[in-house]
Amino acid sequence: MSMDVSQKQERYTIQTIDKALDLLELLAEHGSLNLLELTDLLDQPKSSTYRIILTLEQRAFISRSDDNGKYCLGYKQLMLTRGLLERNTLRASAMHEMKKLSERYGDTINLGVLVDGEVLYVDIIESTQPLRMTDTVGSRSPFHATAMGKAMTAYLPEDEVIELIARHGLPAITKHTLTSPESILAELIQVREQGFSMDDQEIVEGARCMAAPIFNMYGTVEGAVSLSGAMHRFAPDVVPEMAESIKAAAHQISRKLGYPYAPTVIIDK
Repeated sequence: MSMDVSQKQERYTIQTIDKALDLLELLAEHGSLNLLELTDLLDQPKSSTYRIILTLEQRAFISRSDDNGKYCLGYKQLMLTRGLLERNTLRASAMHEMKKLSERYGDTINLGVLVDGEVLYVDIIESTQPLRMTDTVGSRSPFHATAMGKAMTAYLPEDEVIELIARHGLPAITKHTLTSPESILAELIQVREQGFSMDDQEIVEGARCMAAPIFNMYGTVEGAVSLSGAMHRFAPDVVPEMAESIKAAAHQISRKLGYPYAPTVIIDK
């Protein structure tokens, strides 16, 4: 009889390493703990806990206070975190997923952040289609008329959104642009419910765009990724599948940035 995934994981798990990682997580949660507290929380013999502590202390993953004898995380954690943060920038984390979306659909893939109420484009993979969007890296667009803008502002507190509206207004870019606070706030609620947003000819006539938010390790919106192109390529029968692909890409990017709640979603090519 074949083993299921959980059985395989249990079989090949090294218990001592597992307990050492549990210990590090406990110190991260509680700040500092003594030997007896760690032994109790780990539910294992005092001698086993002490051997793990000695090993981690020698490698500078934890340190012991001379004042109260309690253990806390060591400086090695800072070194690891620094390396992680240096490598996992938004652009670096997003590139693989952006390329997958580009290969799958052939339309323009955008990566953006929200800066002072506007969408700042930080990376773009150009479309291979005859009709393509003309945004460039470093350009800006109003949040209320773009899919990425709506994807990001949907997760801001409502009073912040209202402040953005008061400061920037809701100018009509095309005849399809939402220009009333009521319509924008209602749409942002819908974006949160469905997990993605759409710009339906709201900034460029004849073009549509779909976007999903990207979250960082603190659970706040870091940016958004979008797919944009000619409106005929976003027909109603393909929109649901495109939406799932965009959300899957955003989830994977969020995971690379340390967001712990983004589910692993795999969309085959």
